[in-house]
Amino acid sequence: MEKAVIPSSDKEKPFRVLTLDGGGMRGLYTAALLQILAKRFDQRFHEKEPDIGKSFDLICGTSTGAILACALGVGIPLSRVKALYIEHGPRIFTDPMPKGKRLYPWAFKHRARPAANAQAMKAALSDCFGDTTLAQAYEKRGIALCIPTITAVNYRARVLKTPHNKGKHRDNNYRIVDVCMASAAAPIFFPLAKRTGPNDDHTVQHFVDGGLWANNPVLVGLTEALGMVGADVPIEIVSVGTCDQPSGDPNKLGDVNWGLKDWQAGVRIVEMSLSAQAFGINATAGFLAQYLSGCGRSVKIVRLKESNKSPEQFSAIGLDRANEAAIRTLLSLAEADADHNHSIALSADPSNLEILTDIFSNLSIKETTE
Repeated sequence: MEKAVIPSSDKEKPFRVLTLDGGGMRGLYTAALLQILAKRFDQRFHEKEPDIGKSFDLICGTSTGAILACALGVGIPLSRVKALYIEHGPRIFTDPMPKGKRLYPWAFKHRARPAANAQAMKAALSDCFGDTTLAQAYEKRGIALCIPTITAVNYRARVLKTPHNKGKHRDNNYRIVDVCMASAAAPIFFPLAKRTGPNDDHTVQHFVDGGLWANNPVLVGLTEALGMVGADVPIEIVSVGTCDQPSGDPNKLGDVNWGLKDWQAGVRIVEMSLSAQAFGINATAGFLAQYLSGCGRSVKIVRLKESNKSPEQFSAIGLDRANEAAIRTLLSLAEADADHNHSIALSADPSNLEILTDIFSNLSIKETTE
């Protein structure tokens, strides 16, 4: 199935994009947030499974967001996605990074091997997606997917895509399982994602987590959308974070000579990069949308609001925390933020969140649940 550029005659119908941040285990928050939002906007979904993916023409996701994007793209119910995190998370993140003095033996233990269980994650993903390829997913549902990653051999950013652009079929034969593994291969936590070439068994490819350059993939989604639709077609983007957990500590800024201890053997570098990207890219995309709209190109970007968190909540969650306290905290924060966004969308001053009302009040129901 090849998706042609949307003609100007369809300009009243917006082209809708969903973008999903990376964040490891915190993807549970994103899945729960979307599911609860659907229930808040439509009472049918207290009993029925919403098909959120069908409301979007394009879904972009990085790292854990790639898993969510692909699940929504192929029509896997969010209840099953949540179960994947809750049931398999502890098997994947078996040795989360400790705090304080326990960091040193943990870093030494993992000096030559990653901390998480990549085989457990691949097995869980295989159970969800089977051998479905990007081309098969698009042929079945017509929902475009863009998944950021990095090619390890040359440090180049790359976006794995469904064949939604005419004549571009490079990634057709990539299995969705391998696409997710390629985008989620976070340094220190997971090994490089290795796979044979999609068209040549003698070619071996290696990938690293796309979060290193596009943890918030909103610019990827905007750029792709601009190339997919006509100039008169409005573009609406919903951007969802992963309950971002800042790791800053003002008490540590007295001494500027940070070494391995202060950078937590490199883990803090990854965390700082992900948080800074989510904030900076979101601001950049917002300014770009304003400029485009000022030039006559209608672009709206909505970033779901995240409420303030207590120090106890911050300490409970993390990229690799999958214990009961982390799961309970993530689900609680998702419910609170769903209620907050729902209230804003229905208020007298919705601040562009009225897009949510239109989307989540008109969701279709899953015909079958898996």
